[in-house]
Amino acid sequence: MIDFASIKDKKELHSLWQMTFLEDSQVIENFFENVFSSVVTPTIKVNGEIVSSLFLLDCNIGRYKGKCVYCAMTKYSERGKGYMKKLLDFSYNYCLDNGFDFLFLVPAEESLFEYYKKCGFENFGIHRKHLFNGDIPITKEKLKFDYTIEFEKSVYEYWENSCLIYGGEICDFGLCFDDDNKIIRNADCNYADIPEKHKKDGNIIQGNIDFGEEYSPAMIKTENNDIKDLCCYIGITLE
Repeated sequence: MIDFASIKDKKELHSLWQMTFLEDSQVIENFFENVFSSVVTPTIKVNGEIVSSLFLLDCNIGRYKGKCVYCAMTKYSERGKGYMKKLLDFSYNYCLDNGFDFLFLVPAEESLFEYYKKCGFENFGIHRKHLFNGDIPITKEKLKFDYTIEFEKSVYEYWENSCLIYGGEICDFGLCFDDDNKIIRNADCNYADIPEKHKKDGNIIQGNIDFGEEYSPAMIKTENNDIKDLCCYIGITLE
């Protein structure tokens, strides 16, 4: 049976989150202090213990409102039993029953795209070309897209604080690519932090280079075909 978690379940959720993602405790505490009260948290319990859960963050794409799956997690000993699929199906039905237009997520790793496809999700991203002028990457402002996915202010603040906890920088997007044409860092033309293995002859990919038309960093589940066709800026996932 699926239940909604409350703040009284914080200790269990904190432990499951840390075990799954090896997250810094301060980051998790920041989430519970500033974001948790505004999210929907479906959970599955076994013998009274939370074994699988995820958070549903409010988000929107233009006039369309949806939920974003965040921190989908299952206890190691309980994996392979279909709990996460049950939670994802429940979350999508929750969206439909409560007037939301879509369910959105960013897979934590490439291998999960196939899993989420089996759960009814489709690739979703922006259709664009990436061109470099010398060694200067095109910034977010110069990309051509119709919409950007938006979250509540508290979520942005939480992500910014998390970045600082890990010693990162809060800056605008600059697009830097490795030899396989994959985005490796969002940076404001700050090349000092690019690992040597991601440089070409000591420089960030010189010349005007076409990086293809399709980049799908995320996935979406919706009955609305108009949403699937939107040219939407998702952001960049760093590895």
